[in-house]
Amino acid sequence: MADNGSPIRGSELRTASSQDDGPSHDAELEFSVTEDKMAAFIASYTPAQGDGVPLSIELMERELERAGYKGQLDPDGAKFALQRAEEGKSILNVALVRGVYPQEPEDAIIIGDADFRFPVVPGMIFGTLTAPIKASNGTNLLGEEIPVLKTNAPESLTVAPGGGCTHDKEINALISNTYGLVQIRDNQIYVESLLSVSEDAMQVRTTIYPQDCFGSPISLESLAPAMEAAEISRPLLLVAGETAIKTAKETNVAQDTVIAKGTEPIAGVNGWFEYEKQEAHSIGTSLENDRIDFKERGIHPMVNPGDIIGKIHPPVEGKAGEDVYGKMTPPPGGQPFEITPGAHVEPLPDGITYKAMATGMVNLEKGELSVIDVLETEADVDYSTGNIRLEKGSVHVTGCIREGFTVHVPGHILVKESIEGANIFAGGDIDVNGGIIMGGKGHLKADGNIVAQFAANSRIDCGDELTIAHEVSNCMIRCKGAVTATAGKGVIQGGVIASATGIEANELGSDLGVETVLTIISRQPVNKELVQERDELRSRLMKINDSIGQDSDENTLAKTPADKQAQMEKILLLRAQIKYNLKTVRNKLSHSLLDYYQTLERLSIRAKRKVHPGVIIKIGGKTLKVTEPMNRMKFHFDSGSRTIVAVNL
Repeated sequence: MADNGSPIRGSELRTASSQDDGPSHDAELEFSVTEDKMAAFIASYTPAQGDGVPLSIELMERELERAGYKGQLDPDGAKFALQRAEEGKSILNVALVRGVYPQEPEDAIIIGDADFRFPVVPGMIFGTLTAPIKASNGTNLLGEEIPVLKTNAPESLTVAPGGGCTHDKEINALISNTYGLVQIRDNQIYVESLLSVSEDAMQVRTTIYPQDCFGSPISLESLAPAMEAAEISRPLLLVAGETAIKTAKETNVAQDTVIAKGTEPIAGVNGWFEYEKQEAHSIGTSLENDRIDFKERGIHPMVNPGDIIGKIHPPVEGKAGEDVYGKMTPPPGGQPFEITPGAHVEPLPDGITYKAMATGMVNLEKGELSVIDVLETEADVDYSTGNIRLEKGSVHVTGCIREGFTVHVPGHILVKESIEGANIFAGGDIDVNGGIIMGGKGHLKADGNIVAQFAANSRIDCGDELTIAHEVSNCMIRCKGAVTATAGKGVIQGGVIASATGIEANELGSDLGVETVLTIISRQPVNKELVQERDELRSRLMKINDSIGQDSDENTLAKTPADKQAQMEKILLLRAQIKYNLKTVRNKLSHSLLDYYQTLERLSIRAKRKVHPGVIIKIGGKTLKVTEPMNRMKFHFDSGSRTIVAVNL
């Protein structure tokens, strides 16, 4: 502020006419200075008289110099004073000169109204960039230096090369090249893309925010340039994108969604063997053209000499897919099916058709096609036949196997109708054209595959794969191979189903919430030798620590009498070696456990259509209970979190 006590000359109050009288003299100024000596104000003003020099900017500069002030004339203050003087108004307390304040160091910053908690979109100017300002001392009006408080070098900001944005220096604008979040790391500006491409390049995911950094809604059209810049050629998924935008806006929560997809390749179909005779209700692997592939889990037809057994079909070529970059992805090719003729089988001249040379049951196993010995019943296995026990060969039951009876053979068992509460064992496969209806009685066991139309209230042990076409209801099943129910209705409900390799059905559980326990059989491998070595090392280490304590080697030696230090050094060396060995053993056990979890991760339980509440999933010692309906789900073990996770198919 101006010094209000400064005198005001009477000439300041004179009229223009009165100033014409008397001797001529230039306009004069006197000043007062603020306490901090950083500003000088007009304290007194005497207008020019006669031919004297009137008030001007040059006169102001001269008067300031005469008064000994070092600052630069404030042009705005000077112009204001001139205007008021011309209007005949007071110019007292107008600041004409100011000192130079010290400049503290200032880091470069982004200036603008953007809220960087939200994303930018391609082509958006999201701010301007200031240059760093170095520290400099100030000077008051008396020429005295005013030191800065901080002397550190200011930090600059630059746009990271390839960082998703550019700096247009002509207009000093920061411009986004992609859809993402603005980040500053190591004094570099990035736009971290919110587009992510899956490892197989078949999906593009993004996170849709409720708004962009300026509060405007995000549109799918604004994402298109980011997709183009990332060289993604697949179109945006409009329904998924618009749904995510709507949900984000309504809930004010960012939504993760798949925004583009590639086209999966269609795998080629392997060659297969088609049986000439197929039972009306047989089941096998359904192919795309409604043909049946029996090469892995087929019925074993009965043949007579001269009968055509079947023929080999060539593989079917697959269809290429396209990833999100437009790159074609070749399909897995179909593999040819090869057969070696075995006992009582002869190939025809075409090289793909085979005929039987004896009466028996057709058996195709490990690529060898043969006709094997078979006992064929005239009807049911009941009181008319009694129990059937064979030392060699297979059995063809042309009717049912009735409750309470036993069939025990080293080969295959083919049942034309059903199995009812019987005790069945086969060293090979069990093929049932009808169903397995055990009523909670009996036991069905096969070292090979088991196939049937349905199974109810049955106890089943399967050495290979179990395939049920329509329904598995309230069964106790343990299977070394896969349990599959997808060829027909494909429902698994109730009971306990355990498989060592995987379970797949169209539908799991029921609308009534029947408890259905599905388990991947997995036993954590235990290296007994390593466990024993670990326990022995741990015991030895505990004995040494109990004897000498657990203090550091240096402290232990310092507390040991001089005559016993040599012995103590040997003990400490032994302890260090035991610790090292123990750590090595623990690492081996840990790696073994990790390998187990990673192997477990590749196994799954799948529902191609629906999973009902009441289904319980057990994998790797973990349990997941389904409490609400789910569609098209895959349950598998995650080795990272060591939990069961559910993902959409």
